[in-house]
Amino acid sequence: MDETRQAAHAKDEFFSAGMYVFHVTDFPPPSDVLTRKAEAPPGARLDVWRTDPASDRHIPGPGAEGVAFSTADFSLVNSGNRTLRTPKRSWKITLDGASGDAGRLAGMTCVNLKSMYNDPSQMREALAWRLFGRAGVPAPRHTYAKLAFDATYYGLFSVIEQVDKRFLKDHFGGNHHGNLYKAYCGDVGCATLEHRAGPDGDDSGRQYYKVAADDDRTYRLKTNEDDPDASTYDDLALFIRTINGVALGDGDRRFDTDAFRESVDGIMNAPAFLRWAAVNVLLGSWDNYYATPSNYYLYNSGRLGAGDDFVRSPYFTFIPWDYDNCLGLDYFGTKWQYTDILDWPGNTRRYNRDRGTSRIPLVQNLLRNRDYRQYYLDYLELLLDTAFNPDSFSQQIAAGAGDGLWGRTCQAAYLESATPYGQPFTGRQFTNDEVYLSGCQQNELRRGQEKAEGIIHYVRMRHDSARHQLEQLRKETPRANDSGSFPATVEPLPSAALPGRPGR
Repeated sequence: MDETRQAAHAKDEFFSAGMYVFHVTDFPPPSDVLTRKAEAPPGARLDVWRTDPASDRHIPGPGAEGVAFSTADFSLVNSGNRTLRTPKRSWKITLDGASGDAGRLAGMTCVNLKSMYNDPSQMREALAWRLFGRAGVPAPRHTYAKLAFDATYYGLFSVIEQVDKRFLKDHFGGNHHGNLYKAYCGDVGCATLEHRAGPDGDDSGRQYYKVAADDDRTYRLKTNEDDPDASTYDDLALFIRTINGVALGDGDRRFDTDAFRESVDGIMNAPAFLRWAAVNVLLGSWDNYYATPSNYYLYNSGRLGAGDDFVRSPYFTFIPWDYDNCLGLDYFGTKWQYTDILDWPGNTRRYNRDRGTSRIPLVQNLLRNRDYRQYYLDYLELLLDTAFNPDSFSQQIAAGAGDGLWGRTCQAAYLESATPYGQPFTGRQFTNDEVYLSGCQQNELRRGQEKAEGIIHYVRMRHDSARHQLEQLRKETPRANDSGSFPATVEPLPSAALPGRPGR
């Protein structure tokens, strides 16, 4: 436990810093996209420096705060879906020699450097992850870094905590050996969590994959892949049967029952999921279990005291991922600032090839239950009162001061181009002037099919629209919880003997 606490403390310190430099030397920059991990050649090194965000240096020199980490054992791969083949690519760095503390960066064996290619403000993910942290949702953390290969500056990047075994240890303690699934659009379609059954009625885990190769599956197991007892997908199948109310009969009425709520409470952290839902619907983040649906994790930790028996005593937690497309950034003309706070699928038609709406039973079925709906609306109201409003976001961005997100990002972003209006040499699609207009001045920006609202303007419209909708919904669903009813941290795992229930 001491080792676990030390590693968690090291990560806390790492993500509390404002800016790093990731400096790769003697690793020939690839001419094409790296779709598979490339091992560092002999003589190559990765040095990570903590540095002042206002520094105008690509590579730290005198006055830098010092080397935080250095290794010759690492590999690189480009990451992303929409942005994988863009001129400014994202990177995943794996520390291949991470068998002990000396080979780990603040306890981590993997680090994500996201290029923020779609985000002219360079701040959307930072704001989203802060809000999830405040909501007590188990979620990755964020900071910033400059990336350089030898003497060549590659630009400003978001540093995103990896959801991996180290993350599971930090959040689930002794229950970190369970099944971690990541959601994609793959062999059985997109990860809708809809119930599946074969012609013979079989709805076991076998229905949730078709191909043998895990890399092509919709629900991809990231842990225990080689354990024949744990990798049957039967725990996922039980979770999906439960949230779809399969054992409770037919019709939507079955969801608004104590039996449905108690069955869901017994298999997932429903309060944390509902808080995620409240944050997500306000952020207007669509590229996840909303419109696509994909880009999220499900972790079966098992119950407290049943960490080694998680297959037979499953307990799932929803973990968010990938938040560069939020806060008014869209490609299809959808006005997420006005979308319905209860009817999630209603605004998703443009994201489905068949022009239908999203089928997302984990949201739809839970919000049909009066207790879950009330918890969700109460927490959404708390967000509107405290964290999701123009004043709160303006304070975090702090465009007129040096102690906010704009002050942290502007210098590193400006270094990507030699002129205000010229094309950045890093491959970033936005000029320095556009970064200034979007990030500092909070102006709307259009580029091809992309429209990026000013963040503060989006928050104001989303706040007012959600507040108006909430006033109407309060006629049927009055407030039940005050702010003291919502935990500031993630709920502890329920014991193996006692079913978990949302705090009231």
